[in-house]
Amino acid sequence: MNKDMVLLRAVEMAAIASYKYIGKKDKNALDGAAVEAMKVMLGKNIGIKLRVVNGEGELDNAPMFYYGQILGDVDNPHAPTLDMSVDPVEGTNPAAYNFAGSIATIAVSREGTMKQFPEMYMEKLFISPSLAGMVDFQEPLPKIVKGLQKKLQKKTLKAIILDKPRHEKIVKELDNLGVIVRLIKDGDVLGAIDVVNGEADFVYGVGGAPEAVLMASLAIASGAEMSARLVPYQEVWLDESETKERQDLEEKWLAKQTNLQWTTLMMAPDLVNDPRTRFFAAGITAGGTLKPIDYLNGKFYINTFMASHGIVRNLTTTYDVSQINNLKPEVKYLFDKYHR
Repeated sequence: MNKDMVLLRAVEMAAIASYKYIGKKDKNALDGAAVEAMKVMLGKNIGIKLRVVNGEGELDNAPMFYYGQILGDVDNPHAPTLDMSVDPVEGTNPAAYNFAGSIATIAVSREGTMKQFPEMYMEKLFISPSLAGMVDFQEPLPKIVKGLQKKLQKKTLKAIILDKPRHEKIVKELDNLGVIVRLIKDGDVLGAIDVVNGEADFVYGVGGAPEAVLMASLAIASGAEMSARLVPYQEVWLDESETKERQDLEEKWLAKQTNLQWTTLMMAPDLVNDPRTRFFAAGITAGGTLKPIDYLNGKFYINTFMASHGIVRNLTTTYDVSQINNLKPEVKYLFDKYHR
């Protein structure tokens, strides 16, 4: 089976399985449904093995894909192995409470080419493919913006920023520069998809480090650019009860890394060292250019997105439950279990 279709169907079925729990305020049930759907779709006889490099769920005890887990044709010595970063529901809170900001997403690359990160924070700047080559990522964001405004001879750049207290200062600075800012509650991977689709010029924020690998895959696959720096937990949560413990864990992890410090600027190829990396996503509650999943008259309608080799595809997929049930037993199992 074509591996792109396998991976695309996996994110689609994760969206379909999670549909049952949208708005039900149960993040773990929603995430569990999406995880099971992906595991079922990425089972045997898909022609590849998938090694999880970045999964999800370690901090909040959610159902999870864990580092080093092997999926796919695990018993087939001839099946090639790919690295995989995966988030069955990127944005569990938006999905659980039914507001914009959640997708199912997977990125793959050649074995040994993806960087693994624990649940840490990272400052990320993701630049549109149309602006590739115009940015010195060593500069602070306001200076980057001024440089782009000068080169493009326009002030009204469009930015997507995570709506967090830690970003209030930069939002004010961008506003003073004339940048049109769209604030999002969650989902900087979804924001990066919007940037690739021309909805904005860049997305910026301090968010999860594992998600940076997904964004790096998207950047490489679409012709965009991005930079990233690790951010200590105490800079985001100074007075939380777990800050000292998290700080100690982060320092121990960082001490084991080669050529990586808090100040290290990483570009997309530092996170995913494979120009043939592939990125896949399906809308759950989505938002922007990627629309939410819908169900009507026995059919699921899903907005999906994929990028590879500089080719970007935005697709609308229809699953007719009655027809699929007759063809795919694993899909019938998921439809029966997670029918809303």
